[in-house]
Amino acid sequence: MIKVLVIDDEKPTLSMFRLFLAAYGYDVYTAQSGLEGLEIFKAHRPEIVFTDIKMPGMDGLTVLRKIKALGTSSQIIVITGHGDLEKAMEALDMDASDFINKPVDRQALDAALSRAEKRRQLPADMPFSATLCSAGCHEPVFTLSGRFNGQDPDMLSEQIARTQVSNQTVTLELDDSFSINRSGLAALTRTIQQVRRQNIRVVLTHVSCNYSRLFKMVGLDKLADIRETRVEE
Repeated sequence: MIKVLVIDDEKPTLSMFRLFLAAYGYDVYTAQSGLEGLEIFKAHRPEIVFTDIKMPGMDGLTVLRKIKALGTSSQIIVITGHGDLEKAMEALDMDASDFINKPVDRQALDAALSRAEKRRQLPADMPFSATLCSAGCHEPVFTLSGRFNGQDPDMLSEQIARTQVSNQTVTLELDDSFSINRSGLAALTRTIQQVRRQNIRVVLTHVSCNYSRLFKMVGLDKLADIRETRVEE
C-alpha cells in the first residue's frame, strides 16, 4: 500500500485529504505543522507528500528543502494559494514534483496523484530530451522527457528548426517524466515564440491540469494550443 503524508495547518483541509486518499486505498498520515510532518516523514518514509506552502513555524518550502536533503525519491507536491504563481515557481525550482492550488478540487488532486504514481516508477533526475516521433505521425511530434531547466535553451528550438513542417503544426507532448522550473519555463516560452514567428502552430499535449494552470498563468495559452490530459474516473 502506498503511503501518503499530508502536511497542512488547517484541519478541514486535512480531513478532505484523509477522506479522499483513504477512499483511493492509500495509507494516509497527516500533520498540522511542518515540524510534525518532517518527523512523521522520517519515521514512515511515505512515497508521496503533500505540503501546504504557508504554515506557521516551518513553512512548506522549508519542509520541501529538508525532505530533499534526506536524499529521498518521494514525490513532493506543494499546495499553494489560488493564483500564487511565485510560490509555485519557487517550489518547482526546488524540484517539487508538482503543485496544486487551494481550494483543492478533485480534478487537480486526481491529476497530481496520477502523475506522482507514474513518476515513482521513473529514474530520478532524468536529463531533458526531446524525441521526434519516427513513425506513424502526420505532423512533427516531439516528446519532452525529463527535467527542463533551461540550461540549453536553444536545443529544442534548433531541433524543431531542423524538422520539415509540412502542415504548419508542431506538437510538443509532455511525457510523465517531464518537469520544469522557472528557467525552463522561460526557455519553453522563447522556443514557442520563435516557432510562431515562422507561422507554425504549436500544440502542447498530454498536459496535466495543474501544469495547464501554470502555463495559463504565464500566458502560454496565448501562444500555444494547450490540451489537458484527463484522469480516468
